[in-house]
Amino acid sequence: MATTFFYLSIIAMLILFIICYKFRKPTLASIVIGLTTVGYSLISDIILGDQLKLFYYISPQQSTFYMVLSALLIYSILNILYTMFLPQKGKHALVYTFCWIVVLLLFEYTTIVTKTIVFTGWAPFPWSLVTYIVAYAWIYCLHRYLAKKMPA
Repeated sequence: MATTFFYLSIIAMLILFIICYKFRKPTLASIVIGLTTVGYSLISDIILGDQLKLFYYISPQQSTFYMVLSALLIYSILNILYTMFLPQKGKHALVYTFCWIVVLLLFEYTTIVTKTIVFTGWAPFPWSLVTYIVAYAWIYCLHRYLAKKMPA
């Protein structure tokens, strides 16, 4: 079930990206965010998962492989989508980001139920919540900076 859910998540992300692409093209800033997310995800997953053994993806022996795939094909796409529709006004962006964090926590809960991600020392509350808040504050600030510096 874990492997099936993992690959279905990748397929869902790709389909969602294609659908959203029909309505709004990603900017160069969004693409840079997606590429940056790959590095950020790999670093955090390898430190927290592989080194500190706080969680693993699907099986401890294959976890690194799944971490790389998720960084490339799940988290990067999610963050490109986040920035593609990010409102310009601070208040609207705050509500939008809050909704994204709630959806990500629900997605994480589903990965726990399906044993796609197995926590061995990590706790969704408060750690995942804090991680998402910090990550999306960073992504928001970086995107605003890049959007000013890069052509649309």
